Amino acid sequence: MKVSVIMPTKNEEEAIETILKECREALKNVDHELIVVDNSTDRTPEIAEQFGAKVVRNIEGYGRAYIEGLRVAEGDIVVMLDADGTYDPLEIPKLIEPIISNKADIVLGSRFLGEIRRGAMNPVHKLGNVLLTKMTNFFFKTRFTDVHSGMRAAKKESIDLLRLSCEGMEFATEMLAKAQRIGMRIVEVPITYHPRKGESKLRTFRDGWRHLRFMLLLSPTYLFLIPAMLMLLVGVTLILYVLLFEPIRTHTLVLASMLTMVGTQTFFFGVSSKIYSAKIGLAEEDRFVRFFRRYSILEEGLVLGIALILAGLILGYAILSAWIGTGYGELNALNYAVLSFLMVAAGLQVAFSTFFISSLWME
Repeated sequence: MKVSVIMPTKNEEEAIETILKECREALKNVDHELIVVDNSTDRTPEIAEQFGAKVVRNIEGYGRAYIEGLRVAEGDIVVMLDADGTYDPLEIPKLIEPIISNKADIVLGSRFLGEIRRGAMNPVHKLGNVLLTKMTNFFFKTRFTDVHSGMRAAKKESIDLLRLSCEGMEFATEMLAKAQRIGMRIVEVPITYHPRKGESKLRTFRDGWRHLRFMLLLSPTYLFLIPAMLMLLVGVTLILYVLLFEPIRTHTLVLASMLTMVGTQTFFFGVSSKIYSAKIGLAEEDRFVRFFRRYSILEEGLVLGIALILAGLILGYAILSAWIGTGYGELNALNYAVLSFLMVAAGLQVAFSTFFISSLWME
């Protein structure tokens, strides 16, 4: 069994020599290779080559570095390791042990189960890691303690199966989300987190947003469908309340119409997002997706959309006829005019959205 240690580097000449020596020491009784994927302007790649590492040069982006490293890795087990001195290579054996003993497909080194040395992680980064981990657990129904750990290991065949593609820091989240979705065995082991050597490359808010953005895009139910259903519920309830009990509250009816229109469009955004995620393998094809995948969904959507449009036009014609009947005089039918516009607009949304949804299934 061979182990490939992949390290993305950017100006790590202060730490890289120590890291490589400790990797060799940790794996001295194991067939292994060291792969440095570099984007440095200092001597990092030259130092790595002197120590016998395989160096891939001029690769920008955290995720892209691992993707390129995985392409050249020859090991049965892959260890992913930040090369800034914050993670201890001597802990690699306990990271790969669950894989060797066939107890896991992916092993995550958890700083929060282990030890975070003084000065290794500032309070903002610590809070961000905790919050993003909790959000990951909420969105993907997991129980991780440290989803952004820069020290992890996996079976090479498992990683290849995931077809990872994110080129930035969100690569770490993509790996766990995809692995969890297809039922891979993921375990965490405690590790020690040390103060880094050299200048930090982490950009707190940008990198944090990239993780959050990726999680939201993988969670259309929370991003689109739940807000859409709430807006539709409130909008329709207010419409019925005004029409049945308080017809003088025209402004409330306008607000309700806006909520209904936005809710309808947001709902179809959610449907489209779930279908697309399922189609490209980022999400499971559940009953909801299968319902909108039916061949007849286009015809059903067109029938509903046209029915709403016709109802709106008929109501609008009735208002116009009443206005003509008064000799083009005063007409107190603003509420029904708003309702007419709403039905026509919602009907158009439904009709065009079902066309778009159907086009997503085309090969």
